[in-house]
Amino acid sequence: MFAALAAMWISCGTPETGQSGQPGDGGVSVSGNGGYLFVHMTDQNYGRMFYSVSRDGLVWETLNDGKVILETYLGHPTLTRGGDGKYYMIGVSTGQTPHYPVLWFSDDLVVWGRRDLSPDIFDVSAFNYKNDTYYYGAPKVWYDSASGRYIITWHAGITGVDNAQEEWESKRTFYILTEDFETFTPADRLFDFTGDDADMATIDTIIEKEGDTYYAIIKDERWPDKCPTGKTIRIASSSSLTGPYTNPGPPVTPAWREAPSIVRSPDGQGWYLYTEQYPTTYELYKCSSLAGSMWSQVAFTPPVARHGWVMRIDETQYQAIVDAYGTDR
Repeated sequence: MFAALAAMWISCGTPETGQSGQPGDGGVSVSGNGGYLFVHMTDQNYGRMFYSVSRDGLVWETLNDGKVILETYLGHPTLTRGGDGKYYMIGVSTGQTPHYPVLWFSDDLVVWGRRDLSPDIFDVSAFNYKNDTYYYGAPKVWYDSASGRYIITWHAGITGVDNAQEEWESKRTFYILTEDFETFTPADRLFDFTGDDADMATIDTIIEKEGDTYYAIIKDERWPDKCPTGKTIRIASSSSLTGPYTNPGPPVTPAWREAPSIVRSPDGQGWYLYTEQYPTTYELYKCSSLAGSMWSQVAFTPPVARHGWVMRIDETQYQAIVDAYGTDR
């Protein structure tokens, strides 16, 4: 057990299905009250999309015989369900670089449509920053039901640095807001930390809300030999979606963790935080509240996965996914 350390204009495309789409129960339970979907990549197929499912968030099975779900998807998958009931995620185009961002959407997590987004919506040049034009800083989308807006977060680095470590230590989190994926607010910095965290590099930022408080789950991208919290997952809070956010609290994880995903535990009484101990495997931590500081590590059976997102799904959604992508064994 590990306890926490102390203190545009958009063009519409046509719907697409995944590689298989063939029915099969794959030994996955066919009764119950839904479960969890883990949409992720693998180390061998970085940037591609795979599905794994679980009834309890602890024991996972990878679907579709371990094959890619959506051949034309590329990115770091993060899912959200909007006010219209549709599921959304941000990826990037395939083929020739520079890539451009792509919005993916689905009614059932089986059939996907896409809209190509203008890279101009991620313009950070006013801050003297520049975007990586391959993955665009792993954009993540989250729907805020209180305001009816989607927040898209990503990380970008400052221009003119000399080496890879300096480039990663220059990373900062940016965001844009939209209600309809057609008009977007200008890009802005999400955090303005102070004191020992004033120079904190941040990547892999995700947002969740508990009660009236917003929580930003962040990877501290500084190096551990320079900063005791470097390469750990930390949590900041705010009364507003766009901040100001408090300085993040103590680390939830040891160093060399990234790609966090947060979801309610099955009993609804706490939170599961999945995070990658890169580049080998995922770990699971649990806490009763996002405001808490005592996170404990939970034993579980992860799928073979790298960067991904875990979300709760109901029985109808669960069965649709298993019917489409279940393995035959």
